[in-house]
Amino acid sequence: MRTRQYILDAAEQMLQTKGLARLTNKEIAEAAGCAEGTLYNHFETKEALILAAIEENQPEFFTVVGDDRIGEREISENVQEIVRAAMRYYHKLLPLTTALFADMDLLAHFRLWMQEHRRGPLGLYEIVARYVAAEQRLGRLKPEIEPFAFAALLLGPCHQYAFIQYFQGLNPFPVSEEQFVADLVQTLLLGGIPAK
Repeated sequence: MRTRQYILDAAEQMLQTKGLARLTNKEIAEAAGCAEGTLYNHFETKEALILAAIEENQPEFFTVVGDDRIGEREISENVQEIVRAAMRYYHKLLPLTTALFADMDLLAHFRLWMQEHRRGPLGLYEIVARYVAAEQRLGRLKPEIEPFAFAALLLGPCHQYAFIQYFQGLNPFPVSEEQFVADLVQTLLLGGIPAK
């Protein structure tokens, strides 16, 4: 299992630095410290490897937005953790999805995988919306808030932040990442938490 993870990590790093078009299985194997044949023991094709890398970046986000958060700690703390997890997810996902958009056959395979497994980027929105609805039932968020809209308003800036940072190669915002997270959550929650 460790070798498989080394291969996934190497593929992610190589996609970020080299891109999909010029990337070979031999280069991925060398970066992972294994023989090219070992690569095929874990992944039938380079496309299967990329799809696995995309799939395996989601679970960390799911644990941050788990049911154990509902009703615990301050809402702002929970939402800030969700934002940080989403930004980490999008930061890792963007180079991989760029590879998808560069290869229409690969994109078609990924769309099929999303349908078969009922997974994909939309799942993040659904999980956040479920969290919001659960906090509403406890009276910790106003009932007027529409959960899916809240998720969209929260996750959209996370994706945009990661995109701009990845595209420009640096943090282009006039504040630190931590301040961006705090400001985003404060702005979104302003008026959302009922008065005590």
